[in-house]
Amino acid sequence: MIETLSLDKKQYPTGFSAHLIRSQESPFLNKSFRSSFYQMFWVKSGELTLKLDNNLVDINKFECGFISINQVFSIATPSSFEVLLVCFEEAFYCRNDIDRRFLESCVFFNSQQALKYKLHNSLKRIIEQHHQSLLHICRQPFDQLMYLFAHNTVERLLLFSQKELLDSSYSPMEMFKKTDVDIAGHFRQLVKENLKHMKLVKEYADKLNISVKRLNEICNNIYGMSPKKIITEQIVIESKRLLRYSSMSIKEIAFELMFLEPSNFIRFFIKAAGMSPKEYRTQFEEKRVYSV
Repeated sequence: MIETLSLDKKQYPTGFSAHLIRSQESPFLNKSFRSSFYQMFWVKSGELTLKLDNNLVDINKFECGFISINQVFSIATPSSFEVLLVCFEEAFYCRNDIDRRFLESCVFFNSQQALKYKLHNSLKRIIEQHHQSLLHICRQPFDQLMYLFAHNTVERLLLFSQKELLDSSYSPMEMFKKTDVDIAGHFRQLVKENLKHMKLVKEYADKLNISVKRLNEICNNIYGMSPKKIITEQIVIESKRLLRYSSMSIKEIAFELMFLEPSNFIRFFIKAAGMSPKEYRTQFEEKRVYSV
């Protein structure tokens, strides 16, 4: 069974959290989870094995790992570990289109592979300092100045990670042409911006001025999935958000996502998510709240 994690707004009113997790105290071992927030972590000591969707990766001391929204993950460990963890919601980070585009460009949150990199010696102390700052303020009542400080700190961590990954041998991006990476990133952005009224691969291929065949090749090479599946997954993510966080009826959600009939939306959701929208909403009402 997959448990759903979300940030408790009473504990973390700004939309982010920071934790020091030890293996002997961790509730996450050998269980499967899916979160409604982004996660990035640094192994301070020991090692762990991360199963991310269908990928397994061993993450050792001083290495960093990443988990995106709605990815299914579980953690096992051959030994004890200490992990510095930072979690943040999309709404916390994306203040404007520039923030949204940068988050979409982060290869570690938009890859079908489980990516990691090893911290350069010069970054170890910086990472610990940034984590300590976030740990100190994450439970404080919302304050605009502290929000800006936290946002800038998370942004620095993302920038460090993006640069280190692209410069390291762990990155899968080096094997692709830059133009292909740009097209793939632009496609994902277009899907997020237009998923309500554009659901066909050809519509996106036309916007990108490439053939459907070419778009299929790029997405399969870079993301390991077809553009049709990427579109479907994004519609499912948006559907789940509306089912979780809005009071809209299922009929209203269907029309919001521009399905011609609610029955079409229900059939789509069942096929993609393995349960009905009503069942998903009921399950979320009994969701597990993220706390350590």
